Amino acid sequence: MEALPTYVPMYIPVTENDETFYSEGFPVRFYKSDGTDWVANFKPGWTDLKEIIEFENSEKLLVIACGTCYLMNPDDTKPIEVFGVGYSEVFKASNDRFVLQDQTDLTIIEPDGNHWDTERISWDGLSEIKVENNLVSGLAYNPMHDSDEWVEFKYDLDSKTLTGGSYYSFENKKPWWKIW
Repeated sequence: MEALPTYVPMYIPVTENDETFYSEGFPVRFYKSDGTDWVANFKPGWTDLKEIIEFENSEKLLVIACGTCYLMNPDDTKPIEVFGVGYSEVFKASNDRFVLQDQTDLTIIEPDGNHWDTERISWDGLSEIKVENNLVSGLAYNPMHDSDEWVEFKYDLDSKTLTGGSYYSFENKKPWWKIW
């Protein structure tokens, strides 16, 4: 659906915290196992990404409403879980997994709907993401005081290992300042 339907029963607002939500979000019609249906209006996130992912061996669906993910069972009007707000792209990976791109890291969706986040990869932006089998590669933005640059990275989904990227920690480094 492109807009909220006007000729069917009232939609049910779906949000992270059961708040009342009356604005147009991402409307989806669900069909229950008993043959009845209902219309959900998902509160949107911060991007244009709208998608529904069906898991092959599960009754669960992942509804991505403008960057926010809602893990749903079509028989229930309340989400199983809600996460994210700024996902901008989704990619199919090996082993029936999906990779969601955010501004600074990735989220991996397993075939059963469980998910996990990578460590932070970028200070502020990911670009040119490619997924081949179990390897995600791309560019991570590194805003520098003298030049802005994009740094290559690779992330192995099986070993959960990051190589490259622009984000680094200042932990265990000598501070450049001292309190007197």
